[in-house]
Amino acid sequence: MVNNIDKYRIGLDDVFAFKCRSCGKCCKNREDIILNSRDVYNIATTLNLTNKQIIDKYCESYIGQVSRIPVVRLKSKGINRVCPLLVENRCSVHSLKPTVCALFPIGRVISSEHAPEEMNLGNPYEIGYIQNYTNCGSARRKQTVRAWLESFNIPIDDNYFIQWNTTIFKSIETVKKYESMNNVREICMNMIWDAIYQAFYIDYDICKEFQPQFDSNVSKLLRTLEQLI
Repeated sequence: MVNNIDKYRIGLDDVFAFKCRSCGKCCKNREDIILNSRDVYNIATTLNLTNKQIIDKYCESYIGQVSRIPVVRLKSKGINRVCPLLVENRCSVHSLKPTVCALFPIGRVISSEHAPEEMNLGNPYEIGYIQNYTNCGSARRKQTVRAWLESFNIPIDDNYFIQWNTTIFKSIETVKKYESMNNVREICMNMIWDAIYQAFYIDYDICKEFQPQFDSNVSKLLRTLEQLI
């Protein structure tokens, strides 16, 4: 899909037809609910748990096969692969659900000078939107992408989204360069992955505001990564 992203693009003021019927289909048979640091923090604050407890209880983490950096995603459960946050067919964190869930069936993409050119994501730091295929809901309501985002309090100019993806691209670039070097020891890679994992997902206090903590974590992480190459 990434290679044909223009096929799925939709503008902020373009109209699409979708009405959620609260059927829960979009919360089942999903293996693609990737969380960012703000998502994990929001879920933690909603359920009054630490970020680590959220990941341990509801998620799985792994090193991305392509990205080569730590990834956290919701871990489905049961034979029907149901979202672990779905309770009695309702989202238990609805008010602060993961961004990818709130946006559905719309998705977001962004590029930076660190993004691979073949991804064709657009101009640097320009947020773009795509319309995903869905087999749930109905076409009885029409709205613009702009109105859809506003209804879920998702900023049009989402500085965090830009910062998060820029940091992701920088981390990927550095880790891949480091892995390509000769005689890289496994223990060194594990230390790098742990530093990224801690900065992105773990080192947060739910009693404090998110953004200042994220800014501090990313600043320290990028300084560390810059010293590798």
